[in-house]
Amino acid sequence: MARPDVILTDKAPVPTSGYSQAMIYGNMLVTSGYLGTAPDGSGVVSGGFEAEARQALDNIQAVLETAGCALADVIRVNVSLTDINRFSEMDAIYCEYFSEPYPTRNTIGVAELWGGAQVGFDVWAIVKADKS
Repeated sequence: MARPDVILTDKAPVPTSGYSQAMIYGNMLVTSGYLGTAPDGSGVVSGGFEAEARQALDNIQAVLETAGCALADVIRVNVSLTDINRFSEMDAIYCEYFSEPYPTRNTIGVAELWGGAQVGFDVWAIVKADKS
């Protein structure tokens, strides 16, 4: 069985423990979960929920671009919220990043995220054979 290709960029938080930013197997790319953490490793960005959500999505976008993908190639998004009542706020920001046809999505409420983050995302995308 072939091994997956590992994606790594310094434009998103670089792993400091046992995970990869993303992996590609065949034409499928799967990212790790991303929070609103600064790429320089300084932790969760300041500015509250909106700043965190945007940074998390910017981190995902950087990983996708390193793999030759774009947000338009995403087919699945998983969202974790520490306060499910912020769904509408998350959705409004999400719709600035993604457009129709929207990816499939699962949103769950969680008790806690690393570093006190409020929102996290991970995605699955299709890697196009011909990126021209």
